[in-house]
Amino acid sequence: MLIAKRLATLTTGLVLGLLSEHASAQNGWPAPVAMKGTIPNNPIAQTLDPALIRRQSDNKLFLYTTGKNGSVWTANSLYGPWTHEGTAKFREYGGAPSIHRIGDTYYVYINNHEFDYSTVGVTDPAIHTWAHNSSLLVASSKTLEIGDWKWHGRLEIDWAKRYNILDAALLTIEEGGKRRNLLSFGSYQQGIFQLPLADPPIKIADGANKNINHLANNKTSAFPNGPTEAAYIFKWQDWYYLFTSSGRCCKQPDGHWVDRGDVYKVMVCRSKRPGGGFVDDKGVDCANNSGGKEILGTHNNIWAPGGQGVLVDDEAGGPIIYYHYVPYDVQSKTPANEFRFGWNKLDFSSGWPVVAK
Repeated sequence: MLIAKRLATLTTGLVLGLLSEHASAQNGWPAPVAMKGTIPNNPIAQTLDPALIRRQSDNKLFLYTTGKNGSVWTANSLYGPWTHEGTAKFREYGGAPSIHRIGDTYYVYINNHEFDYSTVGVTDPAIHTWAHNSSLLVASSKTLEIGDWKWHGRLEIDWAKRYNILDAALLTIEEGGKRRNLLSFGSYQQGIFQLPLADPPIKIADGANKNINHLANNKTSAFPNGPTEAAYIFKWQDWYYLFTSSGRCCKQPDGHWVDRGDVYKVMVCRSKRPGGGFVDDKGVDCANNSGGKEILGTHNNIWAPGGQGVLVDDEAGGPIIYYHYVPYDVQSKTPANEFRFGWNKLDFSSGWPVVAK
């Protein structure tokens, strides 16, 4: 009987292992690229929403993340080792940093989750709820170093119930010798929106609040209003690719996770235009018909990947996608109480990005 039980256990484990390998082979999602030393991480939620950039002057990598006043890591190589430099000293304990370089200046956009919109004349009681009280702050730096950010204040985007003003990402376009700065933002509600910024991009452009475009909203059965946030637009060859995170990033308020199908996953849509018309690989409208191609989701020991960005990097030989994820114990079926940073190469040879090994 004991031998039979052991054989049954071994057989079950083998079958589960084969099923796991088969599932991985079906979706083709690899593990994050291996790194030397400590993988950038923090307990609870402090490595959420990574912002990765190389300093132009010396190629040093800077990784800014969400956390109590931000968390900063540096490295000379994508493969590590990484050094934890400390907190970012962001104002208003801002999160979800997004960093971009224009010329010799770096710009960071962060969330302020407790802006009082009554101070700018908004009377709707929803301004006092978590889903509607966010705003975006902007700062600039020449060095990317902690404490070297010059703050320029709040982006004066008009408040509206159809979006929450957070999770910014900047797209800069050169057209006819002129530069256009487009900022995507939004979280849940009706999804992702975009408006023009001035040049330099430290305030919204004149008339921007009358020129807000709706870009995407990926709905699910668990989130019928749309769980889409954390947009990032990346131009590759003739297409603008809109990457978003769909689902729940973190534990519920009562401490449990939603089902694996409803946690964070990375979706992508594309358009010939930077300001709208995004569709998925089946031609489904991403703004109005819940379109979106899933390119990275929960698999094996990777739980809820998202908060993504894209970087073209010489060391990697082209574009990479970077993101946060939660380590998952496949035996106990339990996500860890920790977020980690990961990255993979992106292959655009099919016209759609594929997360590669």
